[in-house]
Amino acid sequence: MTSLSDALKLVDENRIIELSKQVIEIPSISGNEKEVMEHAVKLLEDMGIHVEVLGSEERPIIYACINPEAEKQIIFNGHLDVVPIAKPDAWTKDPWKPVVEEGMLYGRGSSDMKSSCATMIHLLEILKDMDLPLGVGVHLVPDEERGAQAGSKIVVDKIVAGELRRPDYVVIGEQSNLQVRVAERGMFGYQVKFYGRAAHTAASRVTGINAIAKASKGVLALEHHIDKFHEWIGHPMQSVNIIQAGTVSNQVPAECTITVDRRLIIGETADDVVAEVKADLDKAGEGDPDWKWEIIAPKNEDGSWQYTPANYTSPESELGQAFKKAVKTALGTEPELYVTWAGSTDGRLYRQAGMQTIGFGPIGGGAHGPDEFVYIDSLIKMAKVWVAVVHELAK
Repeated sequence: MTSLSDALKLVDENRIIELSKQVIEIPSISGNEKEVMEHAVKLLEDMGIHVEVLGSEERPIIYACINPEAEKQIIFNGHLDVVPIAKPDAWTKDPWKPVVEEGMLYGRGSSDMKSSCATMIHLLEILKDMDLPLGVGVHLVPDEERGAQAGSKIVVDKIVAGELRRPDYVVIGEQSNLQVRVAERGMFGYQVKFYGRAAHTAASRVTGINAIAKASKGVLALEHHIDKFHEWIGHPMQSVNIIQAGTVSNQVPAECTITVDRRLIIGETADDVVAEVKADLDKAGEGDPDWKWEIIAPKNEDGSWQYTPANYTSPESELGQAFKKAVKTALGTEPELYVTWAGSTDGRLYRQAGMQTIGFGPIGGGAHGPDEFVYIDSLIKMAKVWVAVVHELAK
């Protein structure tokens, strides 16, 4: 097996920039990923790497692997779809013409996450001729930005069904600021319906009970910091994101419904959340004889709340230990856990199916907004850590 020091020397900054630019300049807003996927297939095939195309003709999914017959396998997952350009005039650069300035690569998808995908392709390019006792592959997918139903969900379903090899380890290349991301918050979406009494506006202070006014107190009661913390994942989050009420302008609304997005940390359940919500709303309604509300959320057949618990891979797992050693070896720094206000990734799907999954990605900014960029030196460091992880697991 090629030594780690020799392998690290093969990480090529110019090549990573070149590959990143190639995929960034192909617009691939979710639902229109075919062209960029076909380009990625060609890149891999030109390197002599076998590619299997899954998914549909219009929304391909790429599975490519070197040493596919090896006893163990590590997969790097990345998505090549991006979000639309919400306000073109907010950009100071053309989002589809990537440019390098002062150590940063600009363009839509530069940080989220086409540059990481390009680096995965370069990783296979580096490793393909090495005598590794480990399979190393990629799952390059569409549809991450819209929920993964046409992307990683298909991949994981095939793995669970035995139609695609189950990897022993999975690495998600989403931005993590060169920190090791071992966990992602869970999700529980619910509504609270507040009840009032309809009346003509003229009699609103006599016979009406305004449900919007009641909901306003409820919103203020729920919009607060949740004083919990888990060292692998951080704090929970809760946000009231939709409010619906009223039918005509001269009628006091009888009902008002708010929709709440709650993100859970490790150890929390939907029952815990409901209990907290009830306590908050009961306190908000103290002394109000007209305080009436109910929590509405989907339930399972057994009557329990439907929710997605937090998912994690222990830092003490085999993959977690490999990352700890790899960061020290490749970067000469102590590894840090990624504990911040971050959304979910496709990593949740692999974890939920029982696969060791850890995120490790670059440093960037502007994701989903104007002038999106990634720091080029962070891509190089990321690539070196990935190479080191492969070598750790191949020992």
